[in-house]
Amino acid sequence: MKKQMSFWRITAAVIFTIFILVFTRKTTAVRSVHQVVEYQGIKIDHHTVPKQMGDEIPLISAEVEGASEMRLVYKIGKDGVYRSITMSPRPGKENVFEASIPLHTKGKKAWYYLEAIGGSGSEEVSVALPQANSGQVDPIRLKFEGEVPAYVIVPHILSIFAAIFFATLTLFTAVDLKTGRGTLVKSVKYCAITLLLLFIGFFPFGWAMNYFAFGVLWEAFPFGRDVTDNKSQIMFLFWLVTLIMVKGTLWGKGEDKNLITGRGYSTLVIVSFVATMIILAVPHSL
Repeated sequence: MKKQMSFWRITAAVIFTIFILVFTRKTTAVRSVHQVVEYQGIKIDHHTVPKQMGDEIPLISAEVEGASEMRLVYKIGKDGVYRSITMSPRPGKENVFEASIPLHTKGKKAWYYLEAIGGSGSEEVSVALPQANSGQVDPIRLKFEGEVPAYVIVPHILSIFAAIFFATLTLFTAVDLKTGRGTLVKSVKYCAITLLLLFIGFFPFGWAMNYFAFGVLWEAFPFGRDVTDNKSQIMFLFWLVTLIMVKGTLWGKGEDKNLITGRGYSTLVIVSFVATMIILAVPHSL
C-alpha cells in the first residue's frame, strides 16, 4: 500500500511538472501574438515579433488589404525617437508588406507599430496596429537576444523543472506531517533537493543564460528590474527561509535545534509551494 501510494505521488508530481512546463511555455511574455485590425475598409493582419536572436535582422511583415501605403514606425530604447520607414510589398505577394528594424546589440529593446494609409484626397484614412486607445498607440516590444548555447539552456531548464518535481514531493510530505503521518527528515531532504536544484538552475546557469542572451549576469533587485530574474530570486528565498527554519534536522543535529516545529515547517512548505505557483504564473521574459 505504501509503495503504491509512493508510485501515485511520483506520477502526480511528474504530470504536474509537465503541466507547469507547458503552461510557462504557453504564457511566456516573448511569444508571438496574432493581431488583426480592421477600419473603414483597411485591414492589417500581423504576427508580432517579440524578440530577435543572433545576427539576423528583424523582419517585420503584415498582410494588408485596402491600403495604398504601409509604414513601420519604430524606436530603439524606451526614450528613443520614433522613426518611420515605408514597407515594401514582398515579391510575388503584393498584399504582404515588410520592412526591417536595424540590428542592435543583445539586451537592447525596440518598440514598433504599423501604420496603414488608405483612401484618397480629403478622405485619407490612417489605421495603426496595435490599435490606438484614446489616441495613443501601445507599441509592440521587440527584444534583441544573443544565442544561448544548448549546454547552458538544457541544464537550466532541467534543473528548474526537476526542482518543481521535488517541490511537489515536498508538498506531499508536508501535508503528511500536518495530518500526523510521515517524517520530518524525509520532507526536509526533499526540500533541500528542491533548493539545490533551484540554486543550480537560477544562478550558475541562470547567470550564463543572461550573459549569452542579454550581455549581463543578473538583473534582479537591487541590480535591476527584470521580471524573470526577480521571480527567480523571490522563489529561491522562499525555499531558503523554509529550509533555514529546520536547520537542526537538515544538518542531523536533532529537531530541538530547529527554529520552528514540524507543523510550522509544514505550513512554510505549503506557503512556499503556493508562492512558487503564483510566481510561475507570471509570464517570464525569455
